[in-house]
Amino acid sequence: MRKLLLLFTFICFNFSFSQNKLIDSLRTEIANYKTEDTLKVQKLLSFAKRIQRVNYKEAEEKLQEALLLSKQLKSKKLESSSLTGLARLYLQRGKLTEAMEFGINSKKTADSLQNSTLIQEANVQLLTAYSNNKNYEQAKALAEENYNLSKSKPSTRSHFRNLYYYAEAERMSKNFVGAEKRFKEGIEITQKVKNKGGEYAFKSSLASLYKDHRKFDKAKLVIDDIINYYESNNKARLAGPYFSKATMYSMQFKHQEAEPWYLKSLKIYEDQGNLFWKKRIAQILYVNYSIQQKNKLADSINKIYIAARDSIDSKEKKQIIEDVRIKYETDKIEQEKNYAELESSKNRNLFIGSVVIGVLILIASLFYLSRMKAKKKAEVIALELKETQKRLAVEKQYRDSELKALKAQMNPHFIFNALNSIQEYIVLNQKSLASDYLGKFADLIRNYLNYSDTGLISIPEEVHNLNLYLELEKLRFEDELDYYFHVDGKVNSELIKIPTMLIQPYIENALKHGLLHKKNNRKLNISISHVSDAVVQCIVEDNGVGRKKSEEIKSRLKPNHKSFALNANTQRLDLLNYGKERKIGVEIIDLIASEEPKGTRVILTIPIIKS
Repeated sequence: MRKLLLLFTFICFNFSFSQNKLIDSLRTEIANYKTEDTLKVQKLLSFAKRIQRVNYKEAEEKLQEALLLSKQLKSKKLESSSLTGLARLYLQRGKLTEAMEFGINSKKTADSLQNSTLIQEANVQLLTAYSNNKNYEQAKALAEENYNLSKSKPSTRSHFRNLYYYAEAERMSKNFVGAEKRFKEGIEITQKVKNKGGEYAFKSSLASLYKDHRKFDKAKLVIDDIINYYESNNKARLAGPYFSKATMYSMQFKHQEAEPWYLKSLKIYEDQGNLFWKKRIAQILYVNYSIQQKNKLADSINKIYIAARDSIDSKEKKQIIEDVRIKYETDKIEQEKNYAELESSKNRNLFIGSVVIGVLILIASLFYLSRMKAKKKAEVIALELKETQKRLAVEKQYRDSELKALKAQMNPHFIFNALNSIQEYIVLNQKSLASDYLGKFADLIRNYLNYSDTGLISIPEEVHNLNLYLELEKLRFEDELDYYFHVDGKVNSELIKIPTMLIQPYIENALKHGLLHKKNNRKLNISISHVSDAVVQCIVEDNGVGRKKSEEIKSRLKPNHKSFALNANTQRLDLLNYGKERKIGVEIIDLIASEEPKGTRVILTIPIIKS
């Protein structure tokens, strides 16, 4: 027996040691993992779940870190798992209010994702919190939801769990019919998949339900079935069913019939060395014998009860603890007395020496702290200088990109075409057309120059400039160009601003590469709409030859040509988005019908800047 005990202790020690070693390994792995990504969140969640029963403070820190990182990564799935983990942790600590708060937030997040697995995990924590708080109807609603989510896979472990919770929720809410139905359903499913453990777990709960509602005939049938099964397969588990049968007879005041079943249960618990149940059953048997007026047996069983009680809560153990406490206090007082006498007998020279050493240490510390402070200040100044240089470099790049964008809009090819058209009107003596064209050209030039310095422009002003630009470009296409503006009334306001010179390069690209290579039916649509309170969406769509065809034509005519306007605008977008939470987005879509190119659509997503 002693060898077995030593072997068991050794196994437990090794398991504990290996668990601690694994936990330390995971802790080191997380500390060394510097990338802030979803894999780190998963590592944090796994580590927290492993240590939550031994170090809840560290588990809470890791779960909070996982929650914060999952929000930064905008991963709703991991956010829901983090919230569920926090709810589970607070349930274990008995903090129901916090558990319910995290459980509700976890459920909201899981519901928004419509993820069945996440919803079920959140519901389990939340319904447990509600049950512990005696909110049985709310717990029942969540248990029913989980049951409905998993019933399409009835043989899975999660469905067994959900069905058991549902049945228990029905029982706690005093719904006998509903609880009986669910327990029987669990028995039927476990029988189909031949899961004996699950089957008799459901049967034990069903027997308790029948006893609670005093349906003793039904309870007896189920309990006898359980007893017959364990007598043939696992006699060590008979103590519970025997005790259940005994209490059933006691509830019917059949104390004589209850007696042998209590004794059978007591015998098994005694063999197992289970003092708690030995004490409890002996106490119940004492009452049973007293009612039957079996006084000698009552006295005998009472001695067993007293022995078990004393073993659990021994007076000798209490006395030993008290003696140790008194001895500790006595020794502590004696030590303090000796220490005081020793202190009073100290030499004055020793005291003076201690003071001198203390002063020297203080002076050295002040000198060291002063040096460290000066060094830290120099590091801060160097860092600020580096940040300033970096900011100036970014601003210079931004100004350069502004000039490039302006140059792209005012490119020589466009100016040359515009002046040629004006010259042609003058030669043909069409002075009014020449004057009108020249006026529009001058307005466009002036507007570009004005707004190139401001950095921002309102939607009406941007539409006006784009309209001027397209009127001038229409002459290049000999009026074979139809363009349309669709502007949402919500954004057609002077108060809403967007970056200047942002849309025109994409319109120019549509004309130059899409529509110029098309003979007729050239159409260009520009729509500006209010997507949300913070975002404006601009769509530039043409029915040109498409990007692939345009690249083929360009490679034949100008094999080494690069689009300056779009390259400059791309660099400018990078600078505009630098350090911003809300960024300007660009998406280019090739329009294809029946495997033939039908044009190009550019979608610009622009954050609103309100003046």
